[in-house]
Amino acid sequence: MQSTPTLESSNRPGRSREAGDTAPQPGHRSLAPHISLVDEPFTLNELQAMRLRGVLREVLPGAYVPSAVSDTPSTRAQVAAVVAAEYLGQQSALCRRTAAWVYGCAPMPGELEVVVPRYHRPCPPTARMMLRMSEGIVDEEQICTLGGVNVTSPLRTAMDVAFNSELEQAFAILRSMHGESRLRCGYPRMLDQVESSVRRPGRLRALAIIRRLMEEPPDVERTEAEPAC
Repeated sequence: MQSTPTLESSNRPGRSREAGDTAPQPGHRSLAPHISLVDEPFTLNELQAMRLRGVLREVLPGAYVPSAVSDTPSTRAQVAAVVAAEYLGQQSALCRRTAAWVYGCAPMPGELEVVVPRYHRPCPPTARMMLRMSEGIVDEEQICTLGGVNVTSPLRTAMDVAFNSELEQAFAILRSMHGESRLRCGYPRMLDQVESSVRRPGRLRALAIIRRLMEEPPDVERTEAEPAC
């Protein structure tokens, strides 16, 4: 596992209100009872058979929901939380490519990335997905709550991707995030954030990525009914 350089913390109180954010709803309907994992109790073959019949839909490798459940950021976040189980606590959050996937800006991940305020030892192997833990400041201004699950805000997610992801992945994810007007995380905001991260290692690389993206012809922006957070 590897540590993540932290972003600058904001002094403003309260949760992030990025991307059309609304206050977390304490009475949100949990999907947990409707999420099926391999061998809990159905085998992979049984779950795949139900998927082929149109009964279930695979959200993450080995994690399924009823087909009638909409594919939204809230749904994706709740499924990831069930898969991560006790490793995703109140002081931690889904981050990096996993957060980008929650926002609909990255393909289904093969591992779950979680940022925690303190990290002491690797996660033991599980029968679900690999968990990649990183240590960093989890400031409330950089967290959104989706379906009761902590996810790094769009801007924090974009920064983590710009500084840490492989180049081709970073280009694709940041391009997609810029195209999502609901995220309110376009290239100018990304550039401002990177320029202000004067002490963060990898700043020149991140600046080069975003400036190159800003030189590309504009794409048609996509929209999604549900706010990002």
